[in-house]
Parts: sequence; C-alpha cells; structure tokens
Amino acid sequence: MSYGITIGLVCSTGIESDRGGRAANEDNYLVCRNGQIRFRDGDKEVVRAEQGAGVLLAVADGMGGHEDGALASAAAVQAFSMLYAKGQRQAPELSLLRFVLKAHKRLHATVALRGSVRLGTTLTGAWVLDGRVFWVHVGDSRLYFFRDGALVRLTADHTHREFAKRDQRSPPPEPDRLAQSFVYGSRGLGDDAAVRIDPGRDTGSRHLRPGDILLLCTDGLTGFVDDRRIADALREVPLPAACAEVLVERAIAHGSTDNITVMVARVDDLPQPREGAGVVEDATLIPED
Repeated sequence: MSYGITIGLVCSTGIESDRGGRAANEDNYLVCRNGQIRFRDGDKEVVRAEQGAGVLLAVADGMGGHEDGALASAAAVQAFSMLYAKGQRQAPELSLLRFVLKAHKRLHATVALRGSVRLGTTLTGAWVLDGRVFWVHVGDSRLYFFRDGALVRLTADHTHREFAKRDQRSPPPEPDRLAQSFVYGSRGLGDDAAVRIDPGRDTGSRHLRPGDILLLCTDGLTGFVDDRRIADALREVPLPAACAEVLVERAIAHGSTDNITVMVARVDDLPQPREGAGVVEDATLIPED
C-alpha cells in the first residue's frame, strides 16, 4: 500500500557546547516507509532497503552520558525497525506493546552482562496502518496529534508524578523526575529491570484523514516550548520541513540547551483500509509473559 505522508525532520545537537549546549547528539529517530528505513548512526544517516508495512516512525532521547546515551537511542530505534520488517499485523496496538516489552527485556539483559545498567533512552513510536495511527511510548518524549487547528497530546510523560496519579498515590519527592526509560528500566516502580507500559494509556490508536499531522519530539523541544506555542507553529507553517526547523529555532530561542529532535508528519493521502483491519478487543491488550 502507498501512503502519502510528507515528513519534516530535524535531529539537532542544539546550541554549541561552548554556549552551554551538549557536546554530542544523544537523540535518534526512525523513519520506515516505502521499502526504506532511515536512522542516525553517529554523525551520518543510515538508509537501508527493507520491505515492510505502513509507515513506522519513532524518536528516542538517550541518557547515560554522551557515548552511552547515543548507544541506547540507536539500539532502541534499530530494534524498533524490526517491527516494520515483520509486516502487517491483525492487532497493531497489541503488537507494538508486546514488541517493545520484549525488546526492552532483551536489551536490558544484554547490557547487564557488562555490569550495572546505566544507560537508557526514551522511545516514542507511531505506526500508520490502514487509515489509523497506533502508538507506544516509554519516557518523556512525546507524540502529538494535530487536526483542524487543534493540538492533542497523545502521550503522558513517564514521571513519578504521572505514575503516582495513575495509582492514586501521593507524589513522592522530586515528582517530576523521569520514572523509567527503555533499556535502563524503572526507578522505583516495582521490578526495576522492567518498564511499565499501561495499555490504553501508553498505547492507543486514532483514525486519520488527509490534513492530519503527527508530531514526534524529544524534550529538547517540549521542555522549552509549551503546547500552545507548538500549536501556533503548526498552524502558521504548513510545510512539515519548514515547521520542524521553526520549532527547533523556537526551542533554542527559549533557552533549550538539550539535543532537539522534531518530526512533523503530515497525512496527504491514505489507502483504503482492509475490512476489519486493526480491530482488537480491549480485553486482548494484555502483554505476554
């Protein structure tokens, strides 16, 4: 199936290190579509031929120091790209959930062979299939949905405050700290080697139509540009490539010293969905052991 989606992408180190910015870029991204996979490898982009289903997108923000953070985010997007190559699924949302949990478990165990696991990354992914977008999320990168001038945030940042709210607990000290990351695991959420992905909250789906925009970004943007100003940029700058550039410029202008990744994906045309595609009962959104 052919998907008419225009993508604007910037993955930037941000401001120079001598002005307080990062010395290296620990962010990464993934674009899988039309028989091709794209992601960062060091200072270059890798483009690889791979047949797959739909359009699979992701952003990842590495943590653990320059080298380790970049390694974690690269490992995350490359592992995630394997889902694209596996092809069409009857239950994409459930497939995303299960795949990320299994990939995390595998990567965490591999890194643990070297000693204490100190590196990690966010991972926010969106899969466009059969006229819908399905997503999965770990960390504090974000996925937004923009339609008819209105912006909706589809993901919730995985802070201690967020999980305390879900569990109806009082917020712990330093509630806005990140509570978990892909590869590293959690920070006091139970099994610290695992990640917690709540079905229907950290996964989900929406119908798409031409003109809709998906925005995937790391906190180098959202830590400095609020949702209102992000929506303003999406309204004011219709071309995805130009809009991604504008959002990065606004983040820097508002004081961002972090790496910044912005992916603006505008839906231009969608194939007709297969009958019953992507339909799955809520009760089946249970990860396998």
